[in-house]
Amino acid sequence: MQTARIGDLDIHYQVFGEGEPVLLIMGLGTRGDSWTPMAQALAGSGYQAIQFDNRDIGWSSLVEHPQYEIADMAEDALGLLDHLGLDQVHLVGISMGGMIAQQLLTTHPARFRKAVLLATWAGGRDVVASPPELLAPALTPGLDHDTAQRRLLTAIAAPGFIDAHPELLAMVLEASRKRPASPAAVARQLAAVLRWSSWDKLPEVTTPTLVIHGDHDPLIPLANGQRIAERIPGARLLVLPGVGHLVPMEAPRETFTAIQRFLAEA
Repeated sequence: MQTARIGDLDIHYQVFGEGEPVLLIMGLGTRGDSWTPMAQALAGSGYQAIQFDNRDIGWSSLVEHPQYEIADMAEDALGLLDHLGLDQVHLVGISMGGMIAQQLLTTHPARFRKAVLLATWAGGRDVVASPPELLAPALTPGLDHDTAQRRLLTAIAAPGFIDAHPELLAMVLEASRKRPASPAAVARQLAAVLRWSSWDKLPEVTTPTLVIHGDHDPLIPLANGQRIAERIPGARLLVLPGVGHLVPMEAPRETFTAIQRFLAEA
């Protein structure tokens, strides 16, 4: 376990492999080690993969006060790159991590060679939101940890995926019992997400970008990924059929292959 002191925060991180560095940014309320299968696959392909816990999650510092923004979380990621002495890296972000990645692309473009945005949106008034009742079953008061997690995963994956893959559900439940996110921390991150938007700045992005989105994403519908790809000059869009919000879990081979090929291009 490695920790970087960034300002007054401790950011927990892990590094796999050697080669061109790839920074992996995870989504809302989720530890960085959810990237581990992808990080190991990238390391096996000759990259240095870096995963970390966002503030308020996992072994990184809790930030109860003051209120923070996506921009602050982006600065945490940038501080980690500085701590590691990395001037320029590839960037991969999913969901909220994709929002943090967009923030970085619009504020520090020289630091990033290529970017991959998975299952994310640009925020603001132009988002296509999920139905408000989507997460209600997972947010019922008094649920035990495993039941709440099972309902959450069922709600955001493609229909039927979790029931069809009990082995993946068991793996996620076991991992999530370690250092679980507090409801208050998740609420702070969610509030930052809802205040944020990159919409107006996306046409200024100069980093080559690949957008990957499932066409059955119930949480962040496909239209959001399509709009990001349309807004970023030259961006490519890969739509994964039958895939929901848990892109690397639901389509690991397709996701890794797309990322590896994109990063390897001259």
